[in-house]
Amino acid sequence: MWKLSPLRHATKPIPYPNHLLVRAALHRCCAATPPASSSAPPTATSSKNTSAPPPPPPAPPPPAPRPATPLRPQPRPRVPPTPYSTFSTRRPAPRPPRPSASASRAPPTPPPPGPSAPMEVEIKLRLPDAAAHRRLSSFLAPRLRRTDAQRNLFFDAAARPLAAATAALRVRLYGPDDRAPSRAVLALKRRPRIEAGVSRVEEVEEPLDPALALACADDPARLGGVDSPIIRLVAGEYGVGGDAAPFVCLGGFRNTRSVYDLEDDSEGLGLVLELDETQFDFGTSYELECETAEPDRAKQVLERLLTVAGVPYEYSRSNKFGCFMAGKLLP
Repeated sequence: MWKLSPLRHATKPIPYPNHLLVRAALHRCCAATPPASSSAPPTATSSKNTSAPPPPPPAPPPPAPRPATPLRPQPRPRVPPTPYSTFSTRRPAPRPPRPSASASRAPPTPPPPGPSAPMEVEIKLRLPDAAAHRRLSSFLAPRLRRTDAQRNLFFDAAARPLAAATAALRVRLYGPDDRAPSRAVLALKRRPRIEAGVSRVEEVEEPLDPALALACADDPARLGGVDSPIIRLVAGEYGVGGDAAPFVCLGGFRNTRSVYDLEDDSEGLGLVLELDETQFDFGTSYELECETAEPDRAKQVLERLLTVAGVPYEYSRSNKFGCFMAGKLLP
């Protein structure tokens, strides 16, 4: 049991301040209780209170290490835009809109002045010899409309710029008498193409006075003075016909053309056939031609016609002017 200090049993209050009383009581308690000696055996009372303190509680486990945070690239500092005043005191003009792909292409070259150039589309089938020509002529005889004798003359400059540009300027005289033609036609043919028996060529033509045509045949330079849209076109585009490059006559060939009317009931086509016998200085060629706006259907009709007539043929691969310029018969 704890021993009470005599101060707790005092019957009379002690006239001291409270803090002095507390200090005196503490002094007396410390003096009454001797300090424990390490050699003295412990008493029963002190054995209960001086026992070894309980072991300290186990230390809590250390916290789990936090996963390492991956390093993130630091954003680059944003550089403020440079004010216009740094370069110029005036605000630059806005940039023009970027042209589109179609607008960046060069515009197409307008067609040269002069007459329009429609496309002539013809079926051209070459006959092998005179026998095939006679056989087909006899088969078509009931459909004959007329027979024309033609004389074809070609004009160019001495350097032949027209021929180099795949163009041909032709004067055609009609009639059996060379000195008295019944009519004449001036024509310009350009950019010919022929494939699988179908010929396509740009052609413009106009009538020409027969007497003037004869005069130009005798004096080719006179052709440059003819008042004609075709002559102006040739002079403007090819530079032919003036004093610097006067016309010269290259020569020509003769052609006998038989014209036939053909009505095909199965195809519903009305065709005009032209059977040619062309006489060059180096030989004679035979050809069946048909001008049409429907070349595929017309070619089928002509091939069926030749098969029924028993006439051999092949697709033409060149035109008459090409044979004339080559100086030999071409397929």
